[in-house]
Amino acid sequence: MSFRKVAMLALSTSVLAGFLSVGAQAKRPFTITERQTRLESDIAKDEKTNELTKKEADGLRSDLQDIATHITKMKDKNGGKLSYKDEGKIEKDLNSVSLKLKKYELNKRVESK
Repeated sequence: MSFRKVAMLALSTSVLAGFLSVGAQAKRPFTITERQTRLESDIAKDEKTNELTKKEADGLRSDLQDIATHITKMKDKNGGKLSYKDEGKIEKDLNSVSLKLKKYELNKRVESK
């Protein structure tokens, strides 16, 4: 084997080992409950700092409450647990609330300039 091939093999092995070690250290994603809690605190913080109006904050809180109700109904139908399909639907709903929140935040920043 030539020196060049050995060097390339060593380099690719070290790069692969680096990716694997990063993957092993990565944190697990947020649970649905953690996302709901984080969104609730973000809404409260943004309302306090006037990045959200009371009406906007109340609308987002209402959306989160609807999601919580939806989760309860899903769990009742499935023996107290969420199916993977249900988790996907809830994640999609939480993404929607998160996007609305970011949209409101960005609109306030643009308006204030």
